[in-house]
Amino acid sequence: MCLMAKEKDDASSVSSCTSLNAENYSQLLQAFKETHEEANQLALLNNRLKELNNWLENRVKALEEELENSKTDFENLKMLYKNSSCKCDSLVCENCESLEKKVLPCENCG
Repeated sequence: MCLMAKEKDDASSVSSCTSLNAENYSQLLQAFKETHEEANQLALLNNRLKELNNWLENRVKALEEELENSKTDFENLKMLYKNSSCKCDSLVCENCESLEKKVLPCENCG
């Protein structure tokens, strides 16, 4: 705007334009610096959140696998429990052996 001034001889208008341009420049420069600093902080925060998101996604996958393994283990134990007629803790159970002897002859009943 000031460059378009028709009066070349008016020193006061030229000096006021120069000071106005310097003020505008310093205001714009300050606003740019603040915006640039904020953008850098947001970029850092974004990177941290991406890393956290990746870690959480991997953790969820690991926990889902662990859950599936636990479900399989539970089903296996449930089947073992259903198939087991003995409620004792020892490997050799006298009650089981005596029940087995009683059941075998009955299988031939008919």
